[in-house]
Amino acid sequence: ECSLADLPRGVAATIVGVDAAFVPQLGAHGLRAGSPVSIDDDAPFGGPRIVRLGAARVALARSVTRMVRVRVAGTGTATDEATP
Repeated sequence: ECSLADLPRGVAATIVGVDAAFVPQLGAHGLRAGSPVSIDDDAPFGGPRIVRLGAARVALARSVTRMVRVRVAGTGTATDEATP
């Protein structure tokens, strides 16, 4: 599990959580728990990350992407989660 800010470009992931303060705004764009996402690109000079949500692309400030937790596709099985 990592933040959307740390997700490498082109790696498929699923959103597992969004900071409560950002739920209404990000939810309006389809960024909610269970949504599949990936990073298409990064704007230069620390600009926004371009996030792919299905056929849509959304530019998000890097500070906002730190508030979104994701799990890389194919990781985090039920038994992994149950292990302390």
